Amino acid sequence: MTTESVEVGGVVNAEPSTTAATTAVNETVVLHDGGDGAMGERILDVRDFSVDYGWGENAVRAVDSVDLHLDRSKVLGIAGESGSGKSTLVYGITRLLRAPGVITGGEARFNLGPNDDGRGERVIDLVNANERELRAIRWSSISIVLQSALSALNPVIRVGTQFEQVLKSHRKDMGKVERRARATELLAMVGLSEDRLNRFPHELSGGQRQRIMIALALALDPQLVIMDEPTTALDVVTQREIISELFELRKRFGFAMIFITHDLSLLVELADEIVVMYAGVLMERASALELYEAPRHPYTLGLLNSFPPMHGERKVLSGIPGSPPDLKNLPGGCTFHPRCPYAMPRCSIETPPLVDIGGTGRSVACWLQVNDPDVAVPVELSRSYPRPVATDVVEETS
Repeated sequence: MTTESVEVGGVVNAEPSTTAATTAVNETVVLHDGGDGAMGERILDVRDFSVDYGWGENAVRAVDSVDLHLDRSKVLGIAGESGSGKSTLVYGITRLLRAPGVITGGEARFNLGPNDDGRGERVIDLVNANERELRAIRWSSISIVLQSALSALNPVIRVGTQFEQVLKSHRKDMGKVERRARATELLAMVGLSEDRLNRFPHELSGGQRQRIMIALALALDPQLVIMDEPTTALDVVTQREIISELFELRKRFGFAMIFITHDLSLLVELADEIVVMYAGVLMERASALELYEAPRHPYTLGLLNSFPPMHGERKVLSGIPGSPPDLKNLPGGCTFHPRCPYAMPRCSIETPPLVDIGGTGRSVACWLQVNDPDVAVPVELSRSYPRPVATDVVEETS
């Protein structure tokens, strides 16, 4: 692959002529109900998705062959340490990667909903979409709340003007009075008064700026909202308030959401399903409560043990020893094995595949979970879910 094959949004394609032909067609592809590729209730489908930083021999694989999907009105949590590939994955899917980041493989399809005639779906191929097609769905169908609101908001433009720009670009039928009313309505949704529209970003607190970013993300009633660690720089009280507001807004408007964080305790409350990433690959996927109550991967267990519980007796936090690996020099076999307290000789030689376990839709990439009779699975990685309910035995007395 050469630098000449890099296209808009950071896509590498070995056959540029094919990509050009793809992006020359209409914005959407009609897939009839029951036909091959129909997505149904699935709003996002990502398969074998890979992202590199750099080209040729100097390329670093930041996301490696990731598969994931998201249904309408559901919340998908993506967890992992810094550098695990969480943000790179979603920026790649939404084609917001900056150079030298490039998509090197896979597909990402977004379901815009049924056609006007009701006979099929409107699905856009995000990887091969051109700039015009991407602009048409950004904010209106897919929106994103970035990590740092202070960096994301324009520091020299008043908040009201930034709402005005978004609405004027995408809602051309709106007049100035209507745009102001909509901006006021959006601020009210996140608990802010109209006078904040006249402020500059630096005149607001961190929590207020983050609420404004959330309001901007919801301005055009998107189907999918991506939250990239929106509460990282906030104190725990403000963090709790914003999470509660997000929960209520999702119930009210029914949008799907991808929530990225290193804090698994947040996702347990907010997400329907959680995927755990490490060194660019998926380590585990499960429902939020299932993953919290009965983790199956040692890395997931380490993340859960890194945060103190709010209730119960105090205990020493073990955390995860060591540091994430250098992506230029990944260890052989399972990339987590140098830090894993349960590592076996096989772990340093063979890479475990992500496989379904238990027939419940959850999956894990760990040699401890392959039903090998010669491998003793630690108790903390084999807890049942749902846990059995303890019952008191009452003896009858005569």
